[in-house]
Amino acid sequence: MLDEIYAFVLAYRELISIVVLTIVLVVLLLNWWDEVKLFAKSTFYSMPFIGKTRRLSKDLNIRRDGWFASERTLCEDFAGDIRKIAADPDMYDKAKSYLGKVQELGRNELGIGMRLLLIAMVFIEALGFAYVLSGYTLPGASEKLQVQGAFGIAFLISCVLVFFTHQAGHELHKRGLIGKVRTWWNHDSNPDRPNLMGRTNKTTLENDHLDDDDPAYLQILHRLDTNATVTKGTPIWTIVAVIAIIGVACTATYVRYETYKQEKTAETTGAPAADNTFSLGDLMSNDDALPDLLAQPQQNADQKASQEREGARDAANLSTYAILAALFILIQIMGIGIGFKTGFAGKESSEARRIIGKFSSRVAYESWFERKRDAIARIAQKHLTNLQSRLTEHAAATGVDKTHRDILQFSADRHFMEHYYQSEDKSYHARQAHEAVTRNTHAQSREAAAASTAPVAPSEPATSAPVENATPVAPMETAEQMEQRLRAKIKQEMAEKKAREEAEKKAKPVETEEEMYARLLREEGTEN
Repeated sequence: MLDEIYAFVLAYRELISIVVLTIVLVVLLLNWWDEVKLFAKSTFYSMPFIGKTRRLSKDLNIRRDGWFASERTLCEDFAGDIRKIAADPDMYDKAKSYLGKVQELGRNELGIGMRLLLIAMVFIEALGFAYVLSGYTLPGASEKLQVQGAFGIAFLISCVLVFFTHQAGHELHKRGLIGKVRTWWNHDSNPDRPNLMGRTNKTTLENDHLDDDDPAYLQILHRLDTNATVTKGTPIWTIVAVIAIIGVACTATYVRYETYKQEKTAETTGAPAADNTFSLGDLMSNDDALPDLLAQPQQNADQKASQEREGARDAANLSTYAILAALFILIQIMGIGIGFKTGFAGKESSEARRIIGKFSSRVAYESWFERKRDAIARIAQKHLTNLQSRLTEHAAATGVDKTHRDILQFSADRHFMEHYYQSEDKSYHARQAHEAVTRNTHAQSREAAAASTAPVAPSEPATSAPVENATPVAPMETAEQMEQRLRAKIKQEMAEKKAREEAEKKAKPVETEEEMYARLLREEGTEN
């Protein structure tokens, strides 16, 4: 078998080299995909005739904030890369909090190298019986073609089993978290214990703090995708993996043993091998055979020795096949254990783990974030400066009004980092407004629930006799006091309305040149 494998590798070394290089390239692309996309985008912007900078330079529309629309488009395009490659440092704290609440802070995804190693282990173990199976799947094929088929069958079996075992491990981990939620919920002695089913969940990685005041089991539940009854359910992937493992192990053992029996039968029915051993019967001719009384003990001894040899050979083969089957099952159990120890059950745990990366503290993450942000900012600023030069050239060639000339004259004052900080501030204010609305909604819901469940105090019977030592009744509010209270209330409402209008004004999109022209035209028509 090893000779055939070596011959196959030697014959197809060019193809194998290409496959290995392709796998390495795919691994590199998957690990640094965002950086690869940034490089491709930068190259596309810089292309001489069909580049995006050349196309954006023909757009001379002016926004209300004094920027060209093309400048904002370019800056926002590269600002998105900063958010993808390196999240804001505040997200580092949110990611750690998210993983801590879902009990997955110390976990990691299974790396590409470990996946390849696991596939290689299963591939090597499956290659032995895959070679036997290739004889049945490719009947009448040559030895070379059977070796090639064995490689294909072994690779297919290894990929399928690695996927099944990994999913089974993930499922066991998720079932463990659901069991923890159920156990903690059952032991919660609070009379106002919340119901697990039918809960509206708005907790995400962005607003991880919404359930800070909830019990730990609810924090886990908010980050899991469970069934309607919030139970473990049927372990589908585990059942499929167990059936696949046992089926492949038993089938491989059976096929191996049947193949051995066929080879043994072929040896028995074939031409007898030459026997160079000395016996008493060789001294006699066929005509002068020994009497049966003398030949029978020798025949019995030879037959017993042959049976013992065959029995030892059968036992050795069966033991070997049993050991291989046990080794195969142990490798699959190891795959399930790796799947249980790695990977995430939380809906956004993988993204949170990606944000944290290999950084041990926020300070280290901030340093790395600043380096990444500055590197992308330099690339974006280079393309923005090129765009501004092209806009000036296009404006000089086509002829523009004084407003365009003034904006083009101060192009150097508009740089990428200014756009980045403005967009981050706008996003921050939008998140703050959304969180304030969400908090008010939750507070109103809790107040309404508390009011509906509060016990009503029984009314005391009225008595005509005066009550001694009673608490004095507060005097009625005068007209001046009522006016002051109402004026204060009106001022507070006006201040809140003004704050909301300013927040809405900041959140509005920047007015384009056409929108500004239409608005000014309407205002002029109204004044006239």
